[in-house]
Amino acid sequence: MVIVTAAVAAGPLVRRSTNKRSTWLAIVFGIGLALVPSAVNLLQTSGLWKPTPHFAVLSRLDALGFALILFGVAMSLRAASRSGEELRKQNAVLQQEASTDYLTGLLNRRQVGLLLDYGAARARRSGDALGFIMIDLDHFKNVNDTWGHQAGDAVLVHVARLLQRRMRASDMIARYGGEEFLVVLSDPNPDGIVTIADDLRRLVEQNSAEFGGQSIPITASFGVSVSLVNTEEAVQESIGRADAALYAAKAMGRNRVVGWDQAFHEGDDAVRDHIKTADVASAPTFKIA
Repeated sequence: MVIVTAAVAAGPLVRRSTNKRSTWLAIVFGIGLALVPSAVNLLQTSGLWKPTPHFAVLSRLDALGFALILFGVAMSLRAASRSGEELRKQNAVLQQEASTDYLTGLLNRRQVGLLLDYGAARARRSGDALGFIMIDLDHFKNVNDTWGHQAGDAVLVHVARLLQRRMRASDMIARYGGEEFLVVLSDPNPDGIVTIADDLRRLVEQNSAEFGGQSIPITASFGVSVSLVNTEEAVQESIGRADAALYAAKAMGRNRVVGWDQAFHEGDDAVRDHIKTADVASAPTFKIA
């Protein structure tokens, strides 16, 4: 009767936790068995029941009941630990998805922006500069139109892997949007950043993407700037300079690297008009060789 009462009382808990039913049942029946000797003693004391010799085993049920309770508690703790681990894994996956580009696995634009804001705060203390290389794949629309959008996706992934292969662990690489990539170099040499960008340009040019048994040739244009980025506004201005230099590289024939200074001094009227409209006014810059 004690066991039945305990089971009925715990019924809602068991139904609510169907995936933990065996654990709850072990605890419930353990409690019931542990209470049997007390119930027997109460009946004996009140004179309502006189046990016969073969009921002597009832005095040992409390030990079995406590064993079942301990088993149920252990199972419950184990299940809670598994649930916590699964929750941590799910949170890690969600965080990864929120900070990376779904296609290439590179940082996405939002995450690189957050990291650059942090970098601006660090630059205020250290005085270090950052180098920005803006990359845009040439005639990418033709890839989609000729080979299809799946081929275009394959090209983006291919270029992302090429960039990752060449850059340092301290550098940041992001898919900035569409067929645009942004590389951020920590504490760069202003005289060498164009060389780094041109190495990347040749790497892309010399390694065609493969899709469906076909080789897809790729070239890209590069815009470069180096600036002190000690404020969030300076970060955006520096990216704007790299973007303006990229615009100049496109206007000058594509598949080339153009630094901010070159874009400013050698660009045609269209390039200069683009620079005038870009938000690139006040961030301190370095002359790029």
